[in-house]
Amino acid sequence: MKKIIAIIGNANIENDVEKQKISFELGKQIIDNGFVLATGGLGGVMEYASKGAKTSEKYTGNSIIGVLPDYNSDNANKYIDIAIPTGFGLTRNLILISMANAVIAVGGGSGTLNEISASWQMNKLIIGLQVNGWSEKLCGSALDERRNDIIYCAKNTLEAIEVLNSKISYYQIRKFTGINRPRIKKDKAEQIITKHFKTKIKLDFLGKGSEGFVFTDKNFVYKLIDKTKQPLELYWTLLSLSETLQKENSINAFPQFEVSFLDNHILIKYKYEKTNEFVVNTKIHIDKFIELLKQFRKINWTLTDFKPQNLRITEEGDLFIIDLGKSFLPISDYLFTSMCRRAFVTYKLQGKLSNPQDFKKYLSPVNEKADFSLMTEFDFNKNDLLQEFDNFYKEIITVGKKDILNPIIKSIFSNLKINSVFDYGSGYGDISKLLQSTNLSVTAYEPDKKVVEKYKEKYYQNINILNYAEIKKLIANKVIFDSVLCSLVLCHPLAEREQERLRIINQIMTDIVALTNKYVVMVICNPLYTYQTCSSLQKRILPNNFDYKNETKFIKKIYSSGRERFDIHRPLSFYENLFKNYNLNIKEIIQTNDNQNTNGISNSDFMIFVLKKGK
Repeated sequence: MKKIIAIIGNANIENDVEKQKISFELGKQIIDNGFVLATGGLGGVMEYASKGAKTSEKYTGNSIIGVLPDYNSDNANKYIDIAIPTGFGLTRNLILISMANAVIAVGGGSGTLNEISASWQMNKLIIGLQVNGWSEKLCGSALDERRNDIIYCAKNTLEAIEVLNSKISYYQIRKFTGINRPRIKKDKAEQIITKHFKTKIKLDFLGKGSEGFVFTDKNFVYKLIDKTKQPLELYWTLLSLSETLQKENSINAFPQFEVSFLDNHILIKYKYEKTNEFVVNTKIHIDKFIELLKQFRKINWTLTDFKPQNLRITEEGDLFIIDLGKSFLPISDYLFTSMCRRAFVTYKLQGKLSNPQDFKKYLSPVNEKADFSLMTEFDFNKNDLLQEFDNFYKEIITVGKKDILNPIIKSIFSNLKINSVFDYGSGYGDISKLLQSTNLSVTAYEPDKKVVEKYKEKYYQNINILNYAEIKKLIANKVIFDSVLCSLVLCHPLAEREQERLRIINQIMTDIVALTNKYVVMVICNPLYTYQTCSSLQKRILPNNFDYKNETKFIKKIYSSGRERFDIHRPLSFYENLFKNYNLNIKEIIQTNDNQNTNGISNSDFMIFVLKKGK
């Protein structure tokens, strides 16, 4: 079935040559592009568009519809093929808009304003020509908060057709299904929440959003969703999301929530956490956006309405999602990429706009494609933005060590309930920074000075980084920490010969034991997954004479960087005996999962020992 495009605008353009030309050309282009034209059937913009449609080489009979306000089809202009005499007067505007798949406005007065408003309410694609009238006044803006797009601007006919062709498919999945039932009042919402959750403390009102009401008693946050056309369908969607989050202990960007369905209302409850407003004039580092989007990818969900109003900042400085509602959908490549583009725009425009509502103008064009052209208003180069987004997206979808290992390390230290940690062999410093964000006091040692210098700004800012002489001084003065982390140090080829490697390992263990009074968290390359195995991080290439029981040097090919590196395999018994010799008791052993397999461990890159110092 051909899609119907409505052209609306001034009923009298007798002395307006510009609107005559635009309307004529629009009508012609609509037929040229395989659409059906619909207008109000009378004069002005309606007549010139119909006249232009007739000149198209692709015109066939019954391609031009006129929806008339009266009962007399003879009142239609002479270019109309199908006249629909409604007899509904002004109400005919609603019939015209309801039959259209998209609406293009050319100027227009109060009648056109009525049609644009109806188009907005009915989720139609709306394109406004930048010519005198309501189409120019409203283009680039949103009429209210019910939608996450805008009325698109077009300087000329060519731009209008380009927008039409690029965006019309997106709007076919957003069809209008009718007016919502009347919303309940705030007091009623509070009563329902209080009764259902049996709250004993007076609720504080946090706000009213596009879907419902939010309250808190400072222990929990309560949300009642009453504005949705298909409440039961949304309930099942949110229940599925809730179950997903409960299974993922390493996810901290979303609240773990419970959801209930009561009398066509959806009730949500989650733990209250102190967070701060996402202030658009402060700069959140790009890594925080990447980390958030990686978590979306991990749980296989998307937020289709990613915008500043849906973000909060935790006390640790991480981004936190507060919009639990219809904007959450299971992941698809299309939806995920669209969300990433919206996140990229939000990141780039921090400090550029004073009002979060102003972001909508720049977010809407990227729903379907990487159209960052409007952002050139802020002296961004369009090609630079495209390249920067490509790098941004590549970082999100590339699985690295910090995606697999770091969340587990963070969880382990949270459960240990300690105050200080010494990161022995801190590498890039990413884990040190992560642990510091949880309010731990972090001191680090990394022997490679070039690595520290390279990642000084990104990870080592505000980290107390020591050299080896300073470590020896700490040990001599019996300065100790609650815990020591030693991540992926012992399985590195620390020296050319095994005898020298063992000497270095014993020196490391001596230092570690002297630096802690409680715990050691030791991460090694998993010795149980050995043969030519591939994970989402890397491929192991073992020599033909590999023997599990003996020390073996082997190659790892790292997918994220494309580099190859050597590691040393030693059997699990080696580490058990090593820990025993240094009076470290194994409290827990954790194997990391493979990102490619969500149902269990099919290939594990790392093994983590939580060790407690013996007396």
